Amino acid sequence: MTKKAGQKKRETEVYATAARLFARKGFHATRMQDIANELGMQKGSLYYYFNSKDELLRKLVTGSVQEAQNSLQAILETERPPAQKLATALDEHLRILQQNADLHLINAQEILMSLDAETAVTTKAILKEYENTWAAIVQEGIDAGHFRSDLDPKIIIKALLGLTNSTLTWFEPAGRLSRQEIAQIFAELIMNGLHLDNATN
Repeated sequence: MTKKAGQKKRETEVYATAARLFARKGFHATRMQDIANELGMQKGSLYYYFNSKDELLRKLVTGSVQEAQNSLQAILETERPPAQKLATALDEHLRILQQNADLHLINAQEILMSLDAETAVTTKAILKEYENTWAAIVQEGIDAGHFRSDLDPKIIIKALLGLTNSTLTWFEPAGRLSRQEIAQIFAELIMNGLHLDNATN
């Protein structure tokens, strides 16, 4: 492993450890010394990666939500049929959730209250954009005549995200079903509800 690769690996460990402690103890209750102890390193060495605990949280949160939005936008811009886009987006959302499970288990209200005002506004804007991109995928299916037009896309997405986000509390990577299999079940459940044949008159 090169020196640069080793530093990147250590940086990833630092952020993952911080997220795990924030989820377990809360952001305010977690001290920089706690993070250093968990990593077996000197507290001062942490400042090689960030200048403060606030900056650490900012990088964790904005990095995660921006990754999710970039990934979803890329799916929206493909030439796939809307149903396939929706299924792919579900699997990708679950992947990002599990990749950053500790971060997403931190109390959302505490996160937003702990961020500086500018970062909180930016984070909320990206999250809003994320929901709108999901809604755009559903609207694309409606416009193409594949999905029902009697359902509000934004309400559908809130239900969809609530369903997928619940996996944080029960999904086991080594369990009976893989992430991809669960995503497929969710996709079929949602697609059956969106199918035109199930529209109410």
